[in-house]
Amino acid sequence: MSVGGIGRGGGKGRAGGAKGASGKAPAGKAGGASFGGTVDRTAGLVGPSGLVGSDNVQGPQAADPLSAQALVIAKQLKNGNFKSKDEATRKLVAEVLKEKLRMKSSALTTKIADALQDDPRLNQALERLWSKAE
Repeated sequence: MSVGGIGRGGGKGRAGGAKGASGKAPAGKAGGASFGGTVDRTAGLVGPSGLVGSDNVQGPQAADPLSAQALVIAKQLKNGNFKSKDEATRKLVAEVLKEKLRMKSSALTTKIADALQDDPRLNQALERLWSKAE
């Protein structure tokens, strides 16, 4: 007397051994996301030269143009192109407004920059940004 389902390749609702093609998809055709998704996930690791690299080899690199501009402003601050961190913050805020909102407002730039510097958490993020310029 055997226990139902064990050793019989699996029945309805039970785990079992390997089964053949079940007829749900034609043989020889891959599913829509089975192979394409794998390629897309690894494509981010390959650089422009086609070689896989790591971010810490060449120093900080930006993912988008706005981040690249922030790193440029940080380097300019380090090189002395800005009188203070306040002036660099205002320049960064002006760049964000120009890039994202397509607007230029010195009053709004000043208000946002002051709010960034007054908030301890955001001010700490600015300090990290300014320290990245090496």
